Amino acid sequence: MKRAAIGPVLAPLLLAPLLLAACAVGDDYARPDLALPGSFRGASADGAALGARDWRSVFTDPSQQAWIEATLAGNLDLRAAEARVREAQAGVVAARSGALPSLALGLTSSPTARRPGDSMTASSLAAGLLSWEVDLWGRVARGTEAARADLEGRRAARDGAQVSLVAQAASRWHELAALRSLLAITERNVQLQADSLRLMRRRNQAGIVSGAEVRQAEGQLASTQARVPELRRQMAATENALSLLAGRAPAAVATGPGSTLEAAADAARLLPPALPAGLPAALIERRPDLREAEQRLVAANARVGEAKALLLPSLSLTGAVGRIGFELERLFSSGGASEVVSLGPNVTQTLYAGGALRANRDAALARLDQALLAYRGTALNALREVADALKAYEESGVALERQAERVTAQRAALRLADRRFAAGVVSFIEVLDAQRQLLAAETDHVSAVLTRQQSVVQVYRALGGGWTEVAVSTGVAESAAGR
Repeated sequence: MKRAAIGPVLAPLLLAPLLLAACAVGDDYARPDLALPGSFRGASADGAALGARDWRSVFTDPSQQAWIEATLAGNLDLRAAEARVREAQAGVVAARSGALPSLALGLTSSPTARRPGDSMTASSLAAGLLSWEVDLWGRVARGTEAARADLEGRRAARDGAQVSLVAQAASRWHELAALRSLLAITERNVQLQADSLRLMRRRNQAGIVSGAEVRQAEGQLASTQARVPELRRQMAATENALSLLAGRAPAAVATGPGSTLEAAADAARLLPPALPAGLPAALIERRPDLREAEQRLVAANARVGEAKALLLPSLSLTGAVGRIGFELERLFSSGGASEVVSLGPNVTQTLYAGGALRANRDAALARLDQALLAYRGTALNALREVADALKAYEESGVALERQAERVTAQRAALRLADRRFAAGVVSFIEVLDAQRQLLAAETDHVSAVLTRQQSVVQVYRALGGGWTEVAVSTGVAESAAGR
């Protein structure tokens, strides 16, 4: 059997994709101008942005660092985000495979005209099959571009999950330390008020003070004691929340000796009056939610080109190399079948599809508009969050100073009330009021310290701090490889 020379036919068909590669329809992505301001509202400190620093240099307490590391290692949401990255990686491979030939082995039967004396006739083909859609208009290339953007968006979402986890773990840890400080203050005041009540009862028996003063002292003690169970409940709930962040069952959480109120207050007072925020333009690369929104825009832009390519003719190559015969059992025997070698183009142009293809293009354009608006909205929200966090940090410093002054004043007032009562100048009601005012001042001071600590966390989070390139994926990849 004489074989056809396919070289002259195949060569131009193989060169066609290379010659038409520049014909990809749709616009190439260009980052839109977000018209970001030159500086953040409320920013006054110079230097490298706080968000560019590693979280270990921002949260320096060893026990807090250990818990943040445990959270990053065990959090289930972060592992799910990494799994979504792997899913998107597979999507890129699937998308770009459309530009490559498909090879298969096949054994098929086809009906043929019945010959005289035959009751049933068919031809059988055993061949290697080739199918290759030539990406004339860049449809596959645009689809691959969109898949890569989806992948980068998933990576940004994973980084965003890490930013959120670092902030949540740091904030919860501060909350737990503050609750323990409140519990210690409350228990100290319970002891102080219990001592006062014992003294009042002795003086009442001696006829020095009235029974009404004793009853007021009893009521104030009971009120202070009633705070203790609620504080313990809140501590347990915070410990449980921290355990959940770390992917663990509820358990006690240690905050370490450096988390005492005195140490926290001293550290808070040593913080600078303003934190460096850097330039708004840096947020585009630093904040994971902005990176994710931009990658969605990249993907939407690429899918517009993909939708436009569906309106144009498609070219594919199909071929087969094998044997064909009329008797299946003799298909591979000598003389029982003929050799087949074929290669040819297929050109298709859709003439009418009920408007589906144009509607698909219009929908892609609408999704592009939505993605652009979402990107701009995300940028504006980022600016707002940074401005809010900077203002909160600034005002928290002022509030902390005032609350510290208030505690000092109330402690002096209590000492003075004790002396005046001992001298018989005032009734015990004044002492009770001074004790109540001191407890309120110390409680508010703890809240002011916590607010100062939380404001640092919020500035760091708003500036996109807390994620690294490789901190998340290593352990997850190893666990996946072990399955």
